[in-house]
Amino acid sequence: MDATHLHLLVNHLPILGTFFALPLLLLALWRRAEPWLFVGATLLLLAAAGGAVVAEESGEGAEETVEHLPGVSEALIHEHEERAEVATPLAVVTGLAALGVAVFSLKRRQTWLPGGAVVLLLTGATAGAMAWVGQSGGLIRHTELRDSAAATPAPGGLTAPGEHGERGEREDDD
Repeated sequence: MDATHLHLLVNHLPILGTFFALPLLLLALWRRAEPWLFVGATLLLLAAAGGAVVAEESGEGAEETVEHLPGVSEALIHEHEERAEVATPLAVVTGLAALGVAVFSLKRRQTWLPGGAVVLLLTGATAGAMAWVGQSGGLIRHTELRDSAAATPAPGGLTAPGEHGERGEREDDD
């Protein structure tokens, strides 16, 4: 398995992990007497942090694979990398904070409300940051997501959806 494959395998984990942790955290704070809900959210956040680190570390190798492909922009790759450099440390801090609060909560046998609230805020920020990173990563290979994609006819006479039909049918030259 090369770096590109690894990057593609783990790059959704930080996004999905943080988004799935949010409702668990809310439930854990609402039902404080059941700290295992918070522990479950913590495991998701630690997996998200680990996935973010692996995705960032494998990103350079993935860049080497795609940077010379048609339609790939070095500027988009750089933007994605810059965003990941902000979001990855935030994911790690969130995961470690959740771990600390989870251990404290298990000792107390109920979720620690102030610490849990801080983790909830960190998780919201991390989820937003990870979505921000993912959006820029999607633009690298998904040209249909770029602003100019809808205005530019596709190769081979195909049009973008909505230009000459809902499904982008081939234009007739007859």
